[in-house]
Amino acid sequence: MKDFFRMMKKVIILVGSPRVNGSTVKIVEQVNEILTRKGMATEIVLLDWLELVPCRGCGSCEDSGECVQKDEMQELWQKVESSDGLVLASPTYYSGVTAQMKMFIDRTGKAKVIWDYKRNLPAGGRFSKGKRAMVISVCGQSGEKWLTGPLTEMRSLLHDLEIPVHSIIKMHGSDVGGGLFEGRPETRIEIVDATERFIDGTEEIALYSKDEKDA
Repeated sequence: MKDFFRMMKKVIILVGSPRVNGSTVKIVEQVNEILTRKGMATEIVLLDWLELVPCRGCGSCEDSGECVQKDEMQELWQKVESSDGLVLASPTYYSGVTAQMKMFIDRTGKAKVIWDYKRNLPAGGRFSKGKRAMVISVCGQSGEKWLTGPLTEMRSLLHDLEIPVHSIIKMHGSDVGGGLFEGRPETRIEIVDATERFIDGTEEIALYSKDEKDA
């Protein structure tokens, strides 16, 4: 029997794709359906629909812990802080995440990691406490190598926030043939299996292997 206190009650899903009918959103919708069927409250946030601006690198948040740019990022951070589970999903744009996801990564990393780091506090503090994460990376071209950049960016943020990643969905070839779903039943199988691993929360996926850590 799973530990009741490890069960997630609320999951927020941040989507970096600006395409509402794209492959990333279709995968997210299936993940969301599984989570809600398991009794979790969920919210899908399309970052492209929010009024967000990029990090200016001014360093103000390193002193105050607050971002001087007042837009919808503050409300988004509140939603993330109040959740038990966090899903980051992005397609691959030029070997990296989308501009929308990059804004979240850059500003969250600055405002929620650096301030704590400088004061020898646990990274992320209340923002990260008790959370688990799942990462979804999608690419139009065939070949898992094209997913390396976006996965590294999203996982690096979660690593610095000390939010453990329990599941990763890697989907490539969305622009090949009939896409990820037509004639590819393995796509649905992978989505279900990965979401179940996220819900279970017993296996943590390290950002670096032991050899990489020791290097």
